[in-house]
Amino acid sequence: MNTLQKIIQNISDLRIILTFSCVIVNFLPVTLIIDYLAIFGVLSLGILHGANDLQLLKSIQFMQTKAQRLLIYTTLVFVFSLILYQFPLFALTFFVLFSCYHFGEQQWHKPLQNKLPSAYLFYFFYGAFLFSVLFWSHAQQSQSIIAQLSSVEIPTFLFRYLFFGTLFFLLLFILVHFSSFKALLIDVFLQTFLLVVMFWTTNLVVSFSMYFVVWHSWPSLNDQVKTLYQSSNPLLLYLKDAWVFWLISLIGLVAFYMFNDTFGLNPLSLFFAFLSAITFPHVLVIFGLNQKSKPS
Repeated sequence: MNTLQKIIQNISDLRIILTFSCVIVNFLPVTLIIDYLAIFGVLSLGILHGANDLQLLKSIQFMQTKAQRLLIYTTLVFVFSLILYQFPLFALTFFVLFSCYHFGEQQWHKPLQNKLPSAYLFYFFYGAFLFSVLFWSHAQQSQSIIAQLSSVEIPTFLFRYLFFGTLFFLLLFILVHFSSFKALLIDVFLQTFLLVVMFWTTNLVVSFSMYFVVWHSWPSLNDQVKTLYQSSNPLLLYLKDAWVFWLISLIGLVAFYMFNDTFGLNPLSLFFAFLSAITFPHVLVIFGLNQKSKPS
């Protein structure tokens, strides 16, 4: 396949079409509608992709019973929430670092599967680079959210240094392993360029939501469906298993807002704190699942 055919194939990718459309629509006088759609995407597909973790734990034979898996999973949510409340800066740092790997792995584990023994480093550097772009492109809001959650005000120039640092290590890794990336360079460049443009042209809610839902949650849900169900209607089976935990998560979010006087956070900071609390166990589950599925 020549370079032009490769570019055309990538442009036909639904994720790229949706992201490009989001950038275009953002310049139209309907930004409030885009914000609501973005939040709806996170509350629906975004949360749903992590609502079937108990079935994933069962598939990798973690613990003997559903009750044991539920107990350990809910304990993780509670413990991380407690750490986030008592030691917020440590919890946020740990969560972001682990999420760098998690997001990078979801986006690139299929193209790099069995091609690069040290791919886990690329996953981390790539995810860290995207986080740095997200933070730097929305520096004031990022600073405000971190300050609200941790009482530590990080200078915004650090986001810029983080960007150049992660970009350096990412490019260095690609150069060192150029033979493994040669066939993927167009994919990596096109996807990354489009995401960077989206981060810099849309607000924080839309930027995060588009990447979280379109580039992470939907592909992850597809992978989970293929892993869990061999059926003519696998998505329906997934929804049947996941809807209760999805609903519990939404109820938890409502409870967070009802008792927000205790935390004293603005709505956006509370929203990200809640996502961190319910997402942390999911990150560990997917990590375990991918490690279990690797060929020995």
